[in-house]
Amino acid sequence: METILQRLTELDEVSGVILVGKDGLIVSGTLHSEDEEMIGALSATAFGSLSTYSKQINQGEIRHAIIETQQGTIQMAEVGDLILVVTTQQTRSPNLGRVRLEMKKACRQILPLVTSQ
Repeated sequence: METILQRLTELDEVSGVILVGKDGLIVSGTLHSEDEEMIGALSATAFGSLSTYSKQINQGEIRHAIIETQQGTIQMAEVGDLILVVTTQQTRSPNLGRVRLEMKKACRQILPLVTSQ
């Protein structure tokens, strides 16, 4: 699983990747900072709120969320009972489509690993 997440960090725009449970506990990550646990907990809360919101407005289950900030983006995707969180830095020409494509690929690779346990 670490290898899959590490591949995401090799993209120029990507500044960090974590895989977090919907309860906010970190499963794996590349941030290696004191803030990793806080970011994991907040990401789970934000994803849960967005999921509730999408259901309330009759748009169904959330698959992927992109939050744009002044410094970059936070992208979140559901992987079974987990959430893949990828942060990016603002660059001159960020390729967010490529980041999303690589996230989908990572989700497909991670899903069998987490559902077989």
